[in-house]
Amino acid sequence: MRTLINGFALSMVVILGFHVTLVSAQNETKASFSWLKQFEGKWSSVSKSADGATIVGKGTMESRVLGTRVMNEFKATTGGMKFTAIQTLSFDSKKKRFVGSWIDSLNPYEWSYDGTLNETGKQIILYADGPDWSNPDKIKKYRDMYEFKDENTIEAKSQIMNDKGGWETFMIADMNKIPDSTVSKHGSSKTVMPFLMYTGQAEEAIDLYKTVFEDLKVNTLKKYGPGETGKEGTVQLAEVSIEGQPVKIIDSPDVHDFTFSGSISFFVQCKSEKQLKARFEKLSEGGKVMMPIDNYGFSRMFTWVSDKYGVHWQLNLQ
Repeated sequence: MRTLINGFALSMVVILGFHVTLVSAQNETKASFSWLKQFEGKWSSVSKSADGATIVGKGTMESRVLGTRVMNEFKATTGGMKFTAIQTLSFDSKKKRFVGSWIDSLNPYEWSYDGTLNETGKQIILYADGPDWSNPDKIKKYRDMYEFKDENTIEAKSQIMNDKGGWETFMIADMNKIPDSTVSKHGSSKTVMPFLMYTGQAEEAIDLYKTVFEDLKVNTLKKYGPGETGKEGTVQLAEVSIEGQPVKIIDSPDVHDFTFSGSISFFVQCKSEKQLKARFEKLSEGGKVMMPIDNYGFSRMFTWVSDKYGVHWQLNLQ
């Protein structure tokens, strides 16, 4: 009996150990895939020489998810020639490495990637062997690096290993995300959207709205620099998406005698009483309550507030 119990206990240890290992591997794969999903969307790209002084190419990268892979499609002009490239990236849970491929219309060679994240976790480094430019029969070592400076900016770098074993940069690229909200599924630009003008509080307001709307995305944000028409550090132009609705936001460089009006407001459908009340508390703090939370007949729970910047919000229980 004791032998049977010991055998059962040992089996349970093995099973639990296997389960823990499996869960750990699944979590690692999921985290790595989430990292790759940062590429998803459309990006503008400007490629430059290693010193950044000469522009050698301009184009776009469109990234989409295919199962557990990310596929990046590049369309660009370089050296007066147009080219298209397809890059695939995924995570190999057995190798615990990023893997992928690259093919393009200017080179018959198919590149195979083997990569990892750097110590900061913000940059992916993809290693590959490929033909030497001066002697196609000779194979050289290359690496491409993509670093997310933030969710809307990628800094890319391409390097080749020299004969001394050192890495030499031969091209850099700046990539900026093109807001999804400005392009419809048919590819046409949005022609009408709300436009909010603040007087120095735009970034502060955006930070407040981030706490109110869980899915708020900052698609673009550009600030005034030294010597520009607006006050340095204020928002020259930003675009955010609130539950899919694009909104333009600026800080006015001029002094004016008007502010936001209650005749125009945001009508927001809330999914639950809890969500409505939470949004009410944050938006009304420092602002004004035009209509307190109540049953008004047309809705069993509704409120109208203006936030501390004067922007009006109608919150309705869906």
